Amino acid sequence: MFSRNHDSVITVREFGLLVNGGELSSIDCHSLPSKAFEWLLVNGQSHNQESVDLIKVKKHGRSIALQVINYIGVLETPCGTRIEILPKIVDKEERETATQVLLKMLSTVHKLSMHSFENSSLQTLNQPLFEILMGYFLTEVSGVIKKGIRSHYTKVQARRAYLKGQLQTSKQINQRPGCLNRFHIAYDEFSPDRAENRLIRSALAQVMKWSKNSDNLRLGSELQFALDAIPCSGNHALDFRQWSNERSLIHYRAVKSWCELILSTQSPVSFSGQHHGISMLFPMESLFERYVAIQLGKSLPHTLQLKTQANTHSLVTHTPLSGNPQEWFKLKPDLVVSDANSHEPFYVADTKWKRINEKLGTAKQKYGISQSDMYQMLAYGQNYLAGSGVVYLIYPAYEHFNEPLPEFRFNETLSVRVIPYDLINDDCELLSRQ
Repeated sequence: MFSRNHDSVITVREFGLLVNGGELSSIDCHSLPSKAFEWLLVNGQSHNQESVDLIKVKKHGRSIALQVINYIGVLETPCGTRIEILPKIVDKEERETATQVLLKMLSTVHKLSMHSFENSSLQTLNQPLFEILMGYFLTEVSGVIKKGIRSHYTKVQARRAYLKGQLQTSKQINQRPGCLNRFHIAYDEFSPDRAENRLIRSALAQVMKWSKNSDNLRLGSELQFALDAIPCSGNHALDFRQWSNERSLIHYRAVKSWCELILSTQSPVSFSGQHHGISMLFPMESLFERYVAIQLGKSLPHTLQLKTQANTHSLVTHTPLSGNPQEWFKLKPDLVVSDANSHEPFYVADTKWKRINEKLGTAKQKYGISQSDMYQMLAYGQNYLAGSGVVYLIYPAYEHFNEPLPEFRFNETLSVRVIPYDLINDDCELLSRQ
């Protein structure tokens, strides 16, 4: 389904370097055209508190390089260069593994239908990430059209030379002299112009602007022809609120998440000037956290329940000089697993998208675990578990972190378990702990 014409796509993985010009083409260090490099240097760093840096400037020989951080996905510069950033899952340069894991995470977290992506061929996985995603979207739209585009009755008010439906008497009486040969009428029209179809049409138009893949463009053109009578959405937010869950639209459900993904793509950084290229970037920290939460939730027995981003406890209680006692510095662990009946916390866990190294077990190196993370876990344990039990730190598994680290103890009653989550095989101590 996918062609191999993607010369303008530059693929690197997290923490990889982009250098100005040259012929480097490694997944960890890739050359970038000068115009693209200069634009990314200016726009890749945040200029306000709401956004996060996409790049970090690093010294590279006698010059500088741009290190991609925090986000994975696809970004297009004004000169047309597309930069694809993949997660760093393994140390080896295995693009296919990173792509497959990322597709799995995106499909789970964003509820995207990707039929049999686990069995995707090497030819498919070698395609640019954006084109793979858009191929799945187009397949879903094709399925909707094959099962039937749904129409509904809409109220139409018009001024016509003929009578149809109901004559709007008051408007007709108040017409100016000389206009009595036309009628103010209102009638119901059975039309495919409804919120769901308008959003699909808009997402399809966006894909056709962005895609460079010949197979995607060919299928997209066929789908646009089938939806030609339907206008694009004039208000995405309103149309998404009007998306119906009625039974006759059950075959539309899978495509809704795709429309949300395509039509709500936002950049984590503020670009100077107008930027009309692709900016489909996902914060890896959040993606990892949400993915682990979903997988853990699936594994829990009915006697336990999972809550994400709980905020029932605070670090301190404070009474201002004038006012009532207030709870300050909310404690928000990523995952709290509790008894389903008593709601008593069973354990607390936090996910960290960071690499630690089991070989760095010294008092100085501390496996690469930050002191602030340990303080955070102490606060969670004291407040959510009343100072007794186990709190978990979950990091991604890789070559140098495959097994849980020896236990860390705060005292006789409270300890921390630092454990890996294997994204390739979906294996984690907590998934089998219940």
